[in-house]
Amino acid sequence: RKTATIQRLEYIRAISEKYDMKVYTPGDLAEIPNVTHMGTVDYETDMYKVFHLSKINLNITLPSIHTGIPLRAMDILGSGGFLLTNYQDDFIGLFEPEEEFVYFTSLEDALLKIDFYLTHEDERKQIAENGRRKMEQCFTYYNQIGQMLDICMESIR
Repeated sequence: RKTATIQRLEYIRAISEKYDMKVYTPGDLAEIPNVTHMGTVDYETDMYKVFHLSKINLNITLPSIHTGIPLRAMDILGSGGFLLTNYQDDFIGLFEPEEEFVYFTSLEDALLKIDFYLTHEDERKQIAENGRRKMEQCFTYYNQIGQMLDICMESIR
C-alpha cells in the first residue's frame, strides 16, 4: 500500500502541474499545491455523478493486485465515465483498449494520453459511451450470477 501511495502521489503531482485536477479523497493533499481537494463523496448517491462528469477518471491499481479488475474501474465504466488506468491483463480480456477504456504503461504515457484525450473530446466521449454500453450489456446481475452458477455446476461435475 505504501508503494501505491507513493506512486499515486507521483502521478498526481505530475498531472496537476500540467492540468487542472480534482482529487476526491479523505486524505491530506496539502503537499500537492496544484490539486483541488474535493474531500469525499457518497458512494451510493454521488460517486457515479463524479465519474460521469469528469473528463478523465484515473485508476492506479495497487501493485500487489496482479489479477482482477478493481470495482472502482467497473464503477467508472458503468457510470459512463472515461477510464484511464494502468495496464492490467484482465482489462484486455474483457474490454477493448482505445475503444472502451484506455490504459497507460508509465507516467510519461499517462501524460501523453491525458493531453490527447483532453484535446480530442469526441473520441474521449465515444470511448466512455462504449465502455458504458459494454457494462450494460455484459455485466448485469443476471449475466454475472449465471456465470457463477456455471462455474459451480462445472466444479460439481
